[in-house]
Amino acid sequence: MGQCISFVNDVVQSSQQPVTTGGEGAAAAAAPSTKGSLLSQAGVHKELPAGAELQTVRNVYDGDTLTLVDERRVRFLGIDTPEIKEQQAFAQEAKAYTKDLCGLNNGNTQIWLTYDGDKKDHYGRLLAFVWVQHPSDKNAYLCINEGIVAQGLATVYTPNLKKHKLHNWDTLVALQKQARAAKRGMWSTFQDYTVVKTANGAAFHKRSCQHISSVKHLTELSAIQAGDMGLHPCRTCLADA
Repeated sequence: MGQCISFVNDVVQSSQQPVTTGGEGAAAAAAPSTKGSLLSQAGVHKELPAGAELQTVRNVYDGDTLTLVDERRVRFLGIDTPEIKEQQAFAQEAKAYTKDLCGLNNGNTQIWLTYDGDKKDHYGRLLAFVWVQHPSDKNAYLCINEGIVAQGLATVYTPNLKKHKLHNWDTLVALQKQARAAKRGMWSTFQDYTVVKTANGAAFHKRSCQHISSVKHLTELSAIQAGDMGLHPCRTCLADA
């Protein structure tokens, strides 16, 4: 598992590359933080979206799931982080990133939630973008969903891109490509490999996976291609991916 780092400082220092939707060019070295460059950082916005709901965090379960003080659970939209229960690499780092930004280490646990599409999943969890006041500029806001992808601690994910495309989907994919090119977080040791997917599934698999043993029509592609489509690794055959 990768070495833990100061995640709040990393938001300021290592995501300063402006977001583009182009290819995965060589990553530029992180520049020193300045207020002038703040709004070019990944996930940083001048203002909250209209209708943002002010909430208070009670607990952070992992990098993409938290609980509010009213006991409602929130699942972050558009991303997937390594699993704590399965002890996947960078799971603790992803949790620490979200926990730090949600203020559970300093008592400032206010966040804002915004929605895009279905408000709840089939588990009853809220599906939301999670926003916090920027840790070093009180006139700006950070979308954690975007910031954690930029840090290489989450992959883009959506259960059904064909049904509903998130408003910032292209941005999330671009951030993932940049994190991979810069070998941040989970991408530091990543090597591409061949996988398969079904026509309508939300996951990609090894060809030998038991869950697709009876499926006749499979599409072969690279893990990078599958990930940039928003598919996630199968929890069974690619649990360590």
